[in-house]
Amino acid sequence: MLYKPSRGRFKDNCVFWHNNRYYLFSMYSKELGGSDQTCYHVWLATSCDGVHWKDIGPVIEDAPFLIYAMAVHQVEDRFILNHGSFTAPGKQNVIRFWESKDLETWTWMGEEFDLKPDARWYDPDSRLDCMNVIEKKEGDTTKYYGYATGVGGFLHSDDGIHWDGMPHPKIEWQGIPAPRTLKGDGYFEVGGCHEINGKYYWLGGWTNYQGYFGYGVYTFIGDTPTGPFRPDPIAYRLCGNSERWVSLWARYCRTDQELLISSYMYDGYTYERGATWMPLLKKAVVDKHEHLRLGYWSGNDAVKGKCIAISLENCIMEYPAKKDAKIEVSGNQIKIEAIPEKYSFERTDLSTTIVFLNNNFDMGKGIVLEGSLQATCKREWVSPDIGFCLEEKNQEGTAIMLETSGLTQIGRLNWKDRIAFECEDRIGFGCAAVAGITPHEFHTFRLFIRKNMFELYIDDMLIQTFNTTHKLESIGLTPQRIGFIVQNGRGIFKDIKAWQMNL
Repeated sequence: MLYKPSRGRFKDNCVFWHNNRYYLFSMYSKELGGSDQTCYHVWLATSCDGVHWKDIGPVIEDAPFLIYAMAVHQVEDRFILNHGSFTAPGKQNVIRFWESKDLETWTWMGEEFDLKPDARWYDPDSRLDCMNVIEKKEGDTTKYYGYATGVGGFLHSDDGIHWDGMPHPKIEWQGIPAPRTLKGDGYFEVGGCHEINGKYYWLGGWTNYQGYFGYGVYTFIGDTPTGPFRPDPIAYRLCGNSERWVSLWARYCRTDQELLISSYMYDGYTYERGATWMPLLKKAVVDKHEHLRLGYWSGNDAVKGKCIAISLENCIMEYPAKKDAKIEVSGNQIKIEAIPEKYSFERTDLSTTIVFLNNNFDMGKGIVLEGSLQATCKREWVSPDIGFCLEEKNQEGTAIMLETSGLTQIGRLNWKDRIAFECEDRIGFGCAAVAGITPHEFHTFRLFIRKNMFELYIDDMLIQTFNTTHKLESIGLTPQRIGFIVQNGRGIFKDIKAWQMNL
């Protein structure tokens, strides 16, 4: 959404902060459609604000081995980059190390530093990929702990350079089913671990899990850096439950002010379909109940450029075609009614109203839309819904539905003859993302749209990072209009503001 290289293709990025500058490293192919088997390079981009990125280019080129996902940590006055690699075709079982004094000029540390699965506990051919590193003061000494992707990816070090394996930390599943793989239960791609308020939040990603094909990131909590770790059942899934691979991974980025989380995304339908992009950085938020969630980072305000005038009086009612719904505009507030003639306990024939803003937004360059919304109904047993419609072509597009029944759904919407909705991402209980809204209360929203990608926040907490691609064979269209949706009640949108992105 925010950034991708001006040439070639990147993947599995990580963001490292140092001396008031953000450094984005990633595995890199010089070929635009290059596969992982062409990634012999490391790409670097830098940013002063975490929003506007400048290409530096390949800072490691034509390595004598494949370079997969990576991470960076600092040891005294030098920086250490580690990445996954192969000892033979098909054997991704080694981490290799590079060092730098300035984060731009890198030197391979040599085979003597190569790290393979510790044979005391793990099969030497088991997967070993990049390692996230944290420091922990233990008395007068500093210990380093490494969390790498792979069965044997748990390590420790006394100096941050020489590493020893340690047994896989115990996971206390507490009744939650583990992912099933050929390598055994409980296998995850580790995005990192970090101490927050005395607890250790370990992030693991996987696909084909908990009833959804799409890639998900899951949160485990421990009292020590070596575990045991427990899944957080209330906020287990860090993002939504998707049938598609859109937003992947979650990596910690510590600044001197706050803890951020980065990821990457596709503009295509599923894994490695379409271009890879860097979305907005998120703020790591731990609530009063110790659940980790993804929050809006105030630094993203830097993406706002020229203010766009919004006139609610010129809104266009698109559905229903009979124009029998009611719209009331007062200043910077619009009330939209979608009240059925007869209420039912069944949600089989919802009354729906769609109203579009009459603005020619340049969503190819990107826009930001902010305001507040409320969904309400006079019948206490009725669940009204409210949301957004991104029209991609005539009476077809993507809907984001915030239900007052405790559910958020994102999917394909068609309203030519009747409302037809196909869910592609479902956020409910057990997700850290926002699952619906509270009826009769106002909630703030922030909606970011650029090209065919979008991101929504409610009350400064992430809903989802997603795109408008609905078919495997083609990239989704850039939305042409933004609309408001109300179902089974009354919706109010107010204090609407918009900006052109300045990317």
